[in-house]
Amino acid sequence: MSKDYYQILGVSEAASPDEIKKQFRKLAMKYHPDRNHGDKAAEDKFKGISEAYDTLSDPKKKQEYDTMRKYGAFAGAGASGGSGGFGGGGFDFSQMFRQGSGPRGFQTFRSGGMDGLNGFEDILNSFFGGGQGGFSFSAGGRPGARQGRRRAQRGPNVETSLVVNFMESVRGTRRELIIQPTGKKLKVRIPAGIENGGKIRLKGQGQPDPFSGQFSDLIITVKVMPDQNFERKGNDVYTKVKVSFKDAILGTKVQVKTLTKTISLNLKPGTQPGALMRLKGQGLAVGDKTGDCYVRIEVEIPETITEEQRKLLEEWEG
Repeated sequence: MSKDYYQILGVSEAASPDEIKKQFRKLAMKYHPDRNHGDKAAEDKFKGISEAYDTLSDPKKKQEYDTMRKYGAFAGAGASGGSGGFGGGGFDFSQMFRQGSGPRGFQTFRSGGMDGLNGFEDILNSFFGGGQGGFSFSAGGRPGARQGRRRAQRGPNVETSLVVNFMESVRGTRRELIIQPTGKKLKVRIPAGIENGGKIRLKGQGQPDPFSGQFSDLIITVKVMPDQNFERKGNDVYTKVKVSFKDAILGTKVQVKTLTKTISLNLKPGTQPGALMRLKGQGLAVGDKTGDCYVRIEVEIPETITEEQRKLLEEWEG
């Protein structure tokens, strides 16, 4: 019995190649045997849509098919006369396009297809996990010859990012994510000491594979905002303090804020601008390693001085 491929796919004769492909993917997902185990009706439906797509996705086959319809080889949509179904004395147009016998009596189609793919077979292989050890799909809607059993697959991992400030990255924090499009809320713990660009993997919080139902992982990239007081290099941190020209010459005590507390630091007389002083064990504690805190001394040079100060400087022999 002849078949109306446009009706089988549910597209119009004016449908574009992209529309045909989109509709085929939709129906293939619905009627694929992996989702309808033991359902003969779904198997037959999958066979029909695969056969229809094989013809309508190939420009040459489609042209021949449309020509036959135009000149009355079929009575149906787009043909003169007739009502539902096709006439033509029982002629099965699909026989023109079968290019080989698949397993279990089904016909395997290997048309040129579109977009550089080998027709519906390549689309299904890419869509349902083909390739090494994957499926070779047949028009019958059942997996063709394959080696071994198909491994249960997970959906592709889902990736997102979170922004935290510097101190949150040092101390650790928590965030609440809303997973789209489900709207699921997820509480995420940001571990203490995480670096900019660090990743957190949450097992089974991604998306499901359409057939196996196994969930992929959610991978979160943490972005740490720059801080005006601290810079991190590994487990060490760098900060800075400003002292006056006078204090740098005579020596003084300065208060330095570290990650956890404030420390009084002694500056010896004649401290040079840019001097780097080390506070051991005052960096980040990550695991069993603790870094140091380095304090850079910035000497402030006054923009204006009094006449008396000028005279003293001029008399001073450095």
